[in-house]
Amino acid sequence: MTLDDTDTVAVAEVDFLTNASSIIDAASPRTVQNYFLWHFMMDQAGHMPRNIRFIKEQFERVFEDVRSGPPRTRKCGFYVNNNMGFVVSKLYIKNYFDESARNQVLKIIY
Repeated sequence: MTLDDTDTVAVAEVDFLTNASSIIDAASPRTVQNYFLWHFMMDQAGHMPRNIRFIKEQFERVFEDVRSGPPRTRKCGFYVNNNMGFVVSKLYIKNYFDESARNQVLKIIY
């Protein structure tokens, strides 16, 4: 994305942005790259095999004082709902709502 000097940008945390910029300016490009890679991998670790998830859990126990996360079934449910909510909803409605209920909802929406 390219911004011009005339573009308006809303920033809720000015202090954070200023401090983050100074840290990034002082760090080597390699350190910044490693930081982003680390965050990406930590974000994805929950979707990886058990041995990778275990490493993340150990890290969180030590550095974030997290004793245990939500059960895997709950994580999977959140993932499906957040990434495929409309698809799952459509299948649910198709299977469990009768035709008149679907038509009533369509009248409300449109």
